[in-house]
Amino acid sequence: MKFYNSEQFSYPAEDPLAIHVIREGIEKLQEEQLPFVTLDFIPELFSELENLTDYFAQFDHLLLLGIGGSALGPHALQTAFHPQDKSILSVPAQNSQKYLWVIDNVNSVHLAECLEQLPLEKTLVLTISKSGSTLETIAQYFICKEYFQQHFPHTWQKNFFVITDENNGFLRQEVLEHSYKSLSVPALLGGRFSVFCAVGLVPALFLDIDYKAFIQGALDAKEEFFMQCAEYLKDTTSPLPCLFHLANFAYSTMQNGYDDLIFFNYIPKWSSLNDWFRQLWSESLGKSGKGSTPIIALGTVDQHSILQLFLDSKPNKSAIFLTSSEKNTDNNCTLPQNLPPEWQWLAGKTISDILHAEANATKQSMINHHIPLCSMNFEKTDEYEFGKIMWELCMMTILTAHFLGINPYDQPAVEESKKIAKETLGRQQ
Repeated sequence: MKFYNSEQFSYPAEDPLAIHVIREGIEKLQEEQLPFVTLDFIPELFSELENLTDYFAQFDHLLLLGIGGSALGPHALQTAFHPQDKSILSVPAQNSQKYLWVIDNVNSVHLAECLEQLPLEKTLVLTISKSGSTLETIAQYFICKEYFQQHFPHTWQKNFFVITDENNGFLRQEVLEHSYKSLSVPALLGGRFSVFCAVGLVPALFLDIDYKAFIQGALDAKEEFFMQCAEYLKDTTSPLPCLFHLANFAYSTMQNGYDDLIFFNYIPKWSSLNDWFRQLWSESLGKSGKGSTPIIALGTVDQHSILQLFLDSKPNKSAIFLTSSEKNTDNNCTLPQNLPPEWQWLAGKTISDILHAEANATKQSMINHHIPLCSMNFEKTDEYEFGKIMWELCMMTILTAHFLGINPYDQPAVEESKKIAKETLGRQQ
């Protein structure tokens, strides 16, 4: 992790105020004992998942009904480690490969396409809602439930799986009434942190993604963070925990008028991490007149769409920049030697070489334009590293909220819009 154009945003090690803020932040995390921070529920969840392996083996397709955190985490894992075309029409008629179809919007065309063309007997409907009352998800659940009842009037229940609150909500009532197989979302684990529980791990297990390596990355990130905290509190001349540097970078840029945070991701394999981070940052920090607007960008695609604005518009942007030094040795797409003279300088180069050169050029251009920037590079892009960076981004967000003096776990303004939508639909009866 390297910082550029950000010297004024760093904590001096000897600053008594900095030490106080850090100590207070660590104590708050330890007192809250939140499931995301401790991950204490993981051993029991692993045991439950292992018992589901044979059940999931009956199905080739997983139709996920969920929105927001109930979909973004699973979709990020799928895109990174089990990519597929988004269109149902692309599925071969005879193919035993596992597929995940995410219904994360009220898109009647996509839902109808799934129901009409997927082999229903081989399709498991996974409904995810922490509250058990998410409007979009419940509406889609009712449609799927009726559709399966019509086709399998005596056995339709076996094609439904629910992830929701352990005790409360409409979906929990449905589980009890219809004897669905089900897992719960731990109490006090918000949707934007839920990729580490059954919400993310059930789709990962279904797709044969190495979910244990993913969780191990998160666990190791947790251990590393709290070990650094303990060493710093014992001796404040020790290095400051890395995530405090990152959180303070984000907080200080906001305080200095940098209202936009660019999340520039040059790891194509991790492209859906962008959407997941946007929700994490927006819902956690955008409240009480505070926060910054996350702008997600994917390299090299967005060099040709939005980089001009980053470099030459209002100077109110900071950036988190992700790259990987990993090369695809199985299929590195090497350019041939016999190129036209004007392109001979590319002979023997790989697509990975071009990606790395473009990433370095974009980063240097942003630095040259005085954009405060934090650079992260990953030697590998496997499930372990994915779990680690997702946990660290969650923790950075929580620490930034602590510096801002706000609650990172609620989203009061969103609740208002949900209420208005339900009232509007109720009046139309």
